[in-house]
This record gives sequence, C-alpha cells and structure tokens, in this order.
Amino acid sequence: MKFDTLTRAAAAAVFSLTLALAPVPMAAQTSVADYTLEQLQQASRSGSVEAMSYLADAYYDGEKTTRNYGLAADWYRRAAEQGDTYSQTNLGYMYENGFGVAQDDGQAFLWYQRGAAGGSVVSKNNLALFYEKGRGTRQNTSEALRLYREAADTGYALAQYNLGYMLAYGEGIRQSYPEAARFFRLAADQGNAQSQAELAYLYERGLGLPQDDTQAFYWNTQAANQGNRQGQNNLGYLYESGRGVAANSAEAARLYLASAEQGYALAQSNIGLMYLDGTGVQQSNAQALRWFERAAENGNSNGQTNLGYMYENGLGVTRNINTAMHYYQLAADQGSETALSNLKKLFNAGQGG
Repeated sequence: MKFDTLTRAAAAAVFSLTLALAPVPMAAQTSVADYTLEQLQQASRSGSVEAMSYLADAYYDGEKTTRNYGLAADWYRRAAEQGDTYSQTNLGYMYENGFGVAQDDGQAFLWYQRGAAGGSVVSKNNLALFYEKGRGTRQNTSEALRLYREAADTGYALAQYNLGYMLAYGEGIRQSYPEAARFFRLAADQGNAQSQAELAYLYERGLGLPQDDTQAFYWNTQAANQGNRQGQNNLGYLYESGRGVAANSAEAARLYLASAEQGYALAQSNIGLMYLDGTGVQQSNAQALRWFERAAENGNSNGQTNLGYMYENGLGVTRNINTAMHYYQLAADQGSETALSNLKKLFNAGQGG
C-alpha cells in the first residue's frame, strides 16, 4: 500500500450533543451587576421574580458570591414556577447537564417545553434538539424542524445552524443542500463558527452551492480564526492541496495540529500523515504513530487504516500482523476500501493468526 492512497479529506462535523449543537442556557442578565447580593436575596425573599432570576444568575456564574449550582437551580425553579421563561430555559439546561440537580432529560424537556410555550427562542431551539434526538420524549423530526424554523426565523444563529445541519444531514427528512446553505449563511454572517465551517464544506464539495474553492477558503478561515476545529482541519486540507490558496505544507501542518489537539479525529489522522511523510514538519514515525493511535481511538477509519499500516510494516512500533489486521478490520467495517484491500492482501498472503 502506498501512502498516497490514504487520503486527507475535509469532512462535515459529526452531529452530536456537543459544542455548538448542545442546548445552551440563556445569557446572564446584565442587570444583575446593578444590585448587591444582599439586595437580590432580600428582593427574592419578598417575591420578586426578576430578582429571583438575577440571584440564580449570580449563583450560577459565581458573581458576587461563591458559585453554587444547587442554589442557582433552586432560584431558577422558584422563578420558573411563576412563569419566567428565562428561568424556565435555564432550569431546563440545569437538568439537561445535571448542574445542581440530578441529570434528567425528562425534566429538561418539560422545562424547555414551558419556556418555548412562553416564547423563549432559546427554549425552542433546545426543545427542537430534544425532539430531533429523542431525548426526554419520543423522537419527532417534524416537530424538531418546526421549532428550529420558528427560532431561526427570529434570527437566532444557533437555531439557524441546527436547522441547516438537519436539512443537510438529518435522517428521515427531505434533504435540501440549497436550503441548508441558506441557513448556514445566515448564521455564518452572525459569526457562528460551526456554520462558517459547514458553509465552507458545501462550497468545497459543491453541495447546494456552486463549487468554489475561494469561498471555501474564506469561510474556513473565518471558522479557524475562532478556533473551530473543523474549520482548522479543512483549512489545512486546502493549504496542503493548494485549493483556493497557494499550497503551503507548513501552514497545513500547523492547522491540522491545532485541530488535532482539540480532539478532532480526522485532523489527528491528517497530522499523523504529515509526520509520516515529513511534509510541513520534521519526519517522525513516533509522532505519526501517536496521532494515528489517537485518531483510531476516536473511531476514525483513516486513523485505523494508517495505524494498521504502521503495525504491518513495523514503523515506530514492533511489527505485528495480527494487530495490523485488527485495525484494518475496524476501518473496513466502516467502509474503508483501502483498509479492505490491505486486509485482503494479508489474507491472500496467508498472514495473520
């Protein structure tokens, strides 16, 4: 097997309840700074719902007092039970993450539902994500789409991103790359880094938009400049391949490494290849092995294939055909044709235990 058959590829983000996709609390109200902790406590005990939410913010953020999620959840609950949508949203977030209360998707769903009914855009977005993933309720993609659209139509960038992602990659719905691109662009223009990376990906692949490496480079740069790991990896790919920009292997390696250090599995495989080839960095089998191992541990088929190659050829590690076949099999099970080809060659040669 030649290394040039191990492709370095740009890739769309994996959809998961992390990073930008996760439900978020509403931002703390700046008015909390106008009061002392004692004033907030007194007003809250006197029944001021507004003061209760401010006091909860203070305990949540550790502002004016020691951070205390339990007290934050308690005061959010008191305000939420009196109809405060801001506190309903944040109490849902506390339950979703187990902050100050036992983690409970069912309770999170109920409080997001109440917040959404009261008009909270953040609650609508978070509730949509619960419907989409079937968390705390039965999965309902139609309801998820409806809620995302309602929130996105208000200009809420995170909902625009989530709606775009669902339209581009969601299951059980009518896929529409052009519509996804429209919502990614709306959020990208507001500075949403993940939307910028996704918009770049659509331009790079010509999905729903005219294929345009210059636009892919521009939007990946915007995302990478915000520390977005997908944007860093994909910008590295453009620098390495000289697409939309003059080829620069050192800059490609720098970007791959920045993404890899944030745990992005594809970038971990890509920087491993740079070390293996000595492209943009000093050649090092040991560093290549390290990054392939991390990529493989994160389930990346490229990393698994490359790690198998290292074991097959004894590069940076003691040669072990059985271990090589193990990693090739893991990658082949994910559809890697390179891994499957390597596996077949070993079987045909009568190697392996």
